Amino acid sequence: MNPEVVINTASGTRVLGDQDLPLSIGTAIDCAIRIPGPVTQGAFAQIGMLDGRAFVQVAGQAETVLNGDKVAGTSWLQDGDELAIAGALVRCSVAPDRIEFAVDLSDADYATAPPLIAAEDAGGAEVITPVRVRQNKTAAGPAKKTRPNIAYVGLGILLVALLYMFTAVTVVIQAGADNAEITLPGSWLTPGSNGRYLLLPGNYEVRIAAPGFVPYEGEIVVQGGDRAEFSFVLDELPGRIAITTAPEATGEVWVDGEKAGDLPGDELLLAAGKYEIRLKTERFLEYVTTLEVAGRDKRQTVDAELTPGWANVTVVSEPPGAEIAELQESGETKVLGVTPAEVELLAGVRQIAIRKPGYKTAQVTVNAVAGQAEELPLVGLQEAGGMLRISSRPSAAAVTVDGEFAGNTPVGIEVAKGRSYRLTLSKAGYDSATRQVEVSGGEPIDVAVSLQAKIGKITVVAAPADATLYVDGKAVGEASQELELIATPHRLEIRKPGYETWSATVTPKPGLPQRLDVRLLTPQQATIAAVPKKLTTSQGQVMRLIEPGEFILGAPRREQGRRPNEVRRPVKLTRWFYISEHEVTNRQFREFRPRHTSGAEKYRELAADDHPAVMMSWEEAAAYCNWLSDKEGLERAYVSKSGELMLADPLTDGYRLPTEAEWSWVARFSAGGGERKYPWGDGMPPPDNAGNYADSYAVDVAGNTIGSYTDGYPVTSPIGTFAPGPLGIYDLGGNVAEWTNDRYSVTAADGKTLVDPTGPTEGQYHVIRGSSWRHSSISELRLAYRDFGDRGRLDVGFRIARYTLDIE
Repeated sequence: MNPEVVINTASGTRVLGDQDLPLSIGTAIDCAIRIPGPVTQGAFAQIGMLDGRAFVQVAGQAETVLNGDKVAGTSWLQDGDELAIAGALVRCSVAPDRIEFAVDLSDADYATAPPLIAAEDAGGAEVITPVRVRQNKTAAGPAKKTRPNIAYVGLGILLVALLYMFTAVTVVIQAGADNAEITLPGSWLTPGSNGRYLLLPGNYEVRIAAPGFVPYEGEIVVQGGDRAEFSFVLDELPGRIAITTAPEATGEVWVDGEKAGDLPGDELLLAAGKYEIRLKTERFLEYVTTLEVAGRDKRQTVDAELTPGWANVTVVSEPPGAEIAELQESGETKVLGVTPAEVELLAGVRQIAIRKPGYKTAQVTVNAVAGQAEELPLVGLQEAGGMLRISSRPSAAAVTVDGEFAGNTPVGIEVAKGRSYRLTLSKAGYDSATRQVEVSGGEPIDVAVSLQAKIGKITVVAAPADATLYVDGKAVGEASQELELIATPHRLEIRKPGYETWSATVTPKPGLPQRLDVRLLTPQQATIAAVPKKLTTSQGQVMRLIEPGEFILGAPRREQGRRPNEVRRPVKLTRWFYISEHEVTNRQFREFRPRHTSGAEKYRELAADDHPAVMMSWEEAAAYCNWLSDKEGLERAYVSKSGELMLADPLTDGYRLPTEAEWSWVARFSAGGGERKYPWGDGMPPPDNAGNYADSYAVDVAGNTIGSYTDGYPVTSPIGTFAPGPLGIYDLGGNVAEWTNDRYSVTAADGKTLVDPTGPTEGQYHVIRGSSWRHSSISELRLAYRDFGDRGRLDVGFRIARYTLDIE
């Protein structure tokens, strides 16, 4: 409810009600705040109320000044404001329940002045003589003939402003972010402040920008009524995270278990939230911390103090001068120094060897603790009295001597004489071999070992049969054959010109034969195979990939129930596309239009969350598709041209309505599965649970019904209630009819094939396909039935589609 409005003038105080608004200010007799002057000048401005707030709007030729600044259009009024118009001063006092306007006319310009009174004559009789009217100080001369025209212009502007006020809608735009700047580019008249406007019904582009958020561009549709609200949720910009280390080190940055960058490196971009940060370096202990990221483009720094990941170990030998080497897991050795020496060992259990020519190599196990120094006991080296020279076939077998690793073949090992040694050789894919060797003197002893391979069988069956099989990069003949391979990983490839190469790494298993069935694909087939067969939208809608093909659109002349607009036309679809399994539900559509009711004012069930949304125009359905594309970062499928939405050229992969040809291909022809007359088959009446049509439950809401049929729902039913069609698409017949992309037209059959048709570019109506809960006749229930419309209906909804640009 608006606050009380009070006007204080020199002649008294007036209290006004809602019926007196807006207040006009000017010289006309009927102005609420009248300024002295010719009545023909009319109103100069008007004061109105919107949602309990006062505003002033210029309506005439006189200059209007608010707090010293000229007003060109519309401005809000606040407590303490001073409004100057043609010398009149209006002071504003604003309180929650009372708005008072104090009017001061002391400086107002008068167009006329009282006549002068002549002196009495000698005879004492009063004689009134004509006098010349004094002109206003500011008057430049006699009134010009164009002044009445100016008045008419002012009156016209006032009428236009009043018409605007009575037809405009109070529009509230909520951006969901502090300090958001909201603009409506392209709209020539948008009275209001940031976030609250007076707008005529129509489509408006909206741009929202706020510090720390991704700028938003979209569209709102203002319909008739008193008030409309639009809420937007801006996506926050990520936070910028810089990581420094002391001392500076190279390594990797891991965030929540996944590698996110390198050290030193650039800033990380992380959405607001809590994260585990791990720094992995080569010579320092792993650094772990938890970071609360503020987001919104704010920069934060992680200053990491790294802890050394090694221990200083002192090694002394007798005799000195022995080489200190670390034994690597790969079998190689890394020289660290010469005894006596302090060497660095990374934390963990390490094996070091102390070796000197003429002496037997000594091996020491060290449990290195990061940051803790350790001095090993004196290592006494024994003179070497013998030598083992060990080789194998194949080479690179691991050798242990009395259980201690001694290297990979071929290898020479110094040993003490007068002892027996147990040698073990092992290699992946081969059986281990053990030898017992007696060393009695100083002469070198040669030990040669042949390892027995472990063999597994792999049968390859390939198409085409004349493709070539490669094993570990070597061609071995035609692809289809039986292989006997050593039980180690092998790289298999099958190649043929004109086909994509197939490859895999396979490990044979002795005693367990394996079979590989391989079908080579052409480049196009490989591309298609890589495209997902299903997609799920951000709202949870499942979409299926549809293969294109050729078919006949329309119905034969002799088909029972055929209508004249079902002209037979050959169609060729060349583009792969996705189509949603279900129609868009009320829950999904209300994320886009929160106040949408789907006609619940008439039938409450129509608004249920899991029922298909209805009562939207084609334009609203297309706008929803653009909204969903924006939500997922896809390029919009529809663009605005001359105030109408049309498919973009070139086509995009954004969400859109299915074309009439696509809808018919999926519904009637099942992508090559044969033409169907009805959703359930070729005969009437429909069998049990065939779909949601005008049945015995709908006798009170539908004109005609199928008397022998019962589906259990008087109006719409939840999506997916009834069985899908051959392609897994639900409710292509029954439940609700569906908007398609195409504008409606009827053309004569000319025998020419339509290639990927999208319908005419002009026309008032759009094509509606499929039957609904209101339909019961043979004509309406056929899948070839064509309807059209230009506004929402209680039984018309829509489903979404999109192209895949990955397949040419």
